[in-house]
Amino acid sequence: MKKYGGVFMVLVFILVGGLFGCERSNNGKTDAGIISIGFNIPLTGDISKVGEGSKYAAEMMKEEINSAGGLTVGNKDYMLEFIYEDNESKAESATAVALKLIAQDKVLAIIGPQSSKQAIPAGEICDSSATVMISPWSTNPQTTMGRPYVFRGCFLDPFQGPVAANFVTREFGAKKAAVLYDIASDYPKGLAEYFKDAFEKLHGAGSVVSFETFTTKDRDFSAQLTNIIKSSADVLFVSQYYDEVPLIVKQADELAENLDVQKAYLG
Repeated sequence: MKKYGGVFMVLVFILVGGLFGCERSNNGKTDAGIISIGFNIPLTGDISKVGEGSKYAAEMMKEEINSAGGLTVGNKDYMLEFIYEDNESKAESATAVALKLIAQDKVLAIIGPQSSKQAIPAGEICDSSATVMISPWSTNPQTTMGRPYVFRGCFLDPFQGPVAANFVTREFGAKKAAVLYDIASDYPKGLAEYFKDAFEKLHGAGSVVSFETFTTKDRDFSAQLTNIIKSSADVLFVSQYYDEVPLIVKQADELAENLDVQKAYLG
């Protein structure tokens, strides 16, 4: 057997078990020699590049597998069919997509959503419908907790938070930390809280000297960053997505430079 991506291979083994274990009412396409898999991904919205990359990678994988004759399960070959649906980077859209893929498209399993904000509610739909779902990188424990049909292909926030706290302590010698995160999104909120807890276990209560929040779609972080700069933190932990981090870094750099200029002028 050829070696394929980790998340996809986990799904393949789950599917094989499902094909042998039962003939579900919504898997008619498997009888025709087709395995239909749904993708609940963000093709538009705040993290659209994530969905675009997912679709591109999936198409490459599908072409490679189908051109080699498909997947052999037992004594039968199955071709792959992928159905892509846009969850718009929104929780409510992710649940609607999950319902459509299960009820209308009758997929055997679903890959995605990636973001915890969408994966947590979508996972509830999939689990209640006994449909296998695997999230490539939803790190929030709630995504899979108590849901036997929902899986993930990544580390959890309770693991990542302490790793980050240990890293900045060991590599940067940080003793005081600041945190900036989106309070309305499950992934950054969960990771920020686990980092804070781990860092304060290392350095004592109050060692996270600034714990600042904003809301999804905010693009001006100057008020929060001013507080962070004034807190004299050694390090800033930002648990955000690719569209927000560059803005935060740019604004932080500009504010810090302006503050230094003011200090020099007053000094």
